[in-house]
Amino acid sequence: MKRISGAGRTFWKILMIVLWIAARMAWAQDFEHLSPDALRKLIESGDQSIVIVDVQPKTAYDAGHIRGAINFPWEQDLKSSGDLPRDKTLVLYCDCGQEEDSTDVAVQLRNKWGYTNIKLLEGSWSMWRQLGYPSEKKK
Repeated sequence: MKRISGAGRTFWKILMIVLWIAARMAWAQDFEHLSPDALRKLIESGDQSIVIVDVQPKTAYDAGHIRGAINFPWEQDLKSSGDLPRDKTLVLYCDCGQEEDSTDVAVQLRNKWGYTNIKLLEGSWSMWRQLGYPSEKKK
């Protein structure tokens, strides 16, 4: 059996990364997206039917997050759904370019624990910050 050269290995690594990103983007389409403006309006109206979930690592969450968000850090293989409520709409966000982490958490919550009322924040944390919408830091 012939060994793959260095350039060949690089090609296969890049191909795997591209396929992984494409799969994540396809999964993201399985979930409804909520615009930052729509979420801001829900927050301002005091809507109690939503829970905003920041899936970034605790250190990133502590450095800044959407006002009122709870931290539920992404893990490749979540062991539990924690205390996330089933009777509210979960609005997940991360700070990824293609919402990879929030999409992955949404897929795991749906497939492992049967959550069905999940939305992803369009543009994630980066867009929220760019728009200057309400945020806070852990004290």
